[in-house]
Amino acid sequence: MRTLIRMLYDLMDKGPLRALSLLLALLTAGGVMWDPARFANQAGELPALQALVLIWAVCWVIHGVGFRPRKTRWQALFTPLPAVVVLMIALYRFYV
Repeated sequence: MRTLIRMLYDLMDKGPLRALSLLLALLTAGGVMWDPARFANQAGELPALQALVLIWAVCWVIHGVGFRPRKTRWQALFTPLPAVVVLMIALYRFYV
């Protein structure tokens, strides 16, 4: 199990994907901070769980700047792939 988690994390731990992660997180955070009313209107009623997931995804700025957890359990918890998917959905709903 440990090798599978490390392999999946290493798959997303590449320079271009880090840049994508940073860009998506910055765009989402910027949209929320620039016009929170529009973001709330586009997202509709935002349940607490969705808000927490969005905040978790925006925290992937850390992944984008190069932080890498050393322990396998933290790599499993902070896998970048779900965060990138959440950020893409949030940006799509906000800008389109």
